[in-house]
Amino acid sequence: MEQQGPLGLAQQINASTREGHDVVNRLIMSRLALGLQDHTLYREGLLSFAFVFKTFEEEWASLMSSSSNIDPRIKTILQNLYSTPLLRTPQLTKDLLYYFGSTPFSTEAPTTIQRTAYVAHIRQVVAEKPHLLISYAYIYYMALFAGGKIVKYQMGKAKDFFPERYGMTEEERYTAGTNLFSFEVEQGKEEGLRTSFKGALSDLEGTLTVEERNDIIEESKAIFANNVLIIKELDQICSYLVATSPSMSVKMASRMSDRPLVEFIHSE
Repeated sequence: MEQQGPLGLAQQINASTREGHDVVNRLIMSRLALGLQDHTLYREGLLSFAFVFKTFEEEWASLMSSSSNIDPRIKTILQNLYSTPLLRTPQLTKDLLYYFGSTPFSTEAPTTIQRTAYVAHIRQVVAEKPHLLISYAYIYYMALFAGGKIVKYQMGKAKDFFPERYGMTEEERYTAGTNLFSFEVEQGKEEGLRTSFKGALSDLEGTLTVEERNDIIEESKAIFANNVLIIKELDQICSYLVATSPSMSVKMASRMSDRPLVEFIHSE
């Protein structure tokens, strides 16, 4: 039998986070059907992760700036991994503007406990160890090329999900509400972004020390743990919305009552 060489960094991350990935995937997919019954539920999930993307993408830009005094070796790695079409903050902003409509919202500073804690955590660990930015870029961008496709497909099948805005057609509403999963590249070239990022990471990982690679793997595990906390907080937020919003169906509100959303889901 042919012996395989040592695992690359991406493979090590995948192997080390498989359990956390499976847990988060189950949590998201079990809640998606409910979230697609009303866009006010879905948009809360978008808002939670908008803070995450905005934070690590802002930190990324800051670390690459001329005023940054980080190790030039790490700065070069981050510069070579950076890809404007991958950035999700602009796309998330478009989605949020569409879903919130005339309802005020802000992505400047989170106000819930877990959103606030996660933003603070990202800023702290990246400030202490700038190479940990790689963990966030890899985990969150790669997720959009895998599970993101499934979510986008399910959204397209959802009945009466996309809110009417300004006389938009059904196709226009779908486009306006799925920017997170759309990349501004030539149609059919989206997979090239994923391949390019993974290729750049493979080319650069040899310049990382063993300790830095271990740091990245451990932070990748922490990302999935924090995702679980964000999702559980969303359970409470969405339970409150269902119980108090007149726009929700009477049937949904009566079935959920005051129970946490997670109990409602697992009772189905």
